[in-house]
Amino acid sequence: MHEKGFTLMEMIVVLVIIGLLISGGIGFYNGFIENSKVIKAKSQISVMQGAVDSWYAEHGLYPTNLDDQMLAGLDTEAKDPWGKEYLIVVTSEGGTDNCYVIRTGYEQIHQNKVVAGRGKNGRSEEPSLVDAT
Repeated sequence: MHEKGFTLMEMIVVLVIIGLLISGGIGFYNGFIENSKVIKAKSQISVMQGAVDSWYAEHGLYPTNLDDQMLAGLDTEAKDPWGKEYLIVVTSEGGTDNCYVIRTGYEQIHQNKVVAGRGKNGRSEEPSLVDAT
């Protein structure tokens, strides 16, 4: 007597294979979402850099925060793609406020990295992933 159908062991093997495929797909999807957030943050920082460079061209120094009216027309309430506020740090070289960094507030991107855009003397560098320190 041969009955047609699957054995319990065959069903378990199929379910394990399906589970492995799904878990791999979820990992790939999460990586894709994280990369899209990094791209969005780079784009937002580039827009902010344009406004900050314009401010520098008019005033000869960088703003100390993103709340100044120098960013008029720019959505300064914008959060990074992880829901944190963007940070701007202005530093001095030679006694003038001629360097800045705009970065994401979230520090857990790709193993303690942040998306940051830097500028010096009115010229910005393209935003990139950098160490959070």
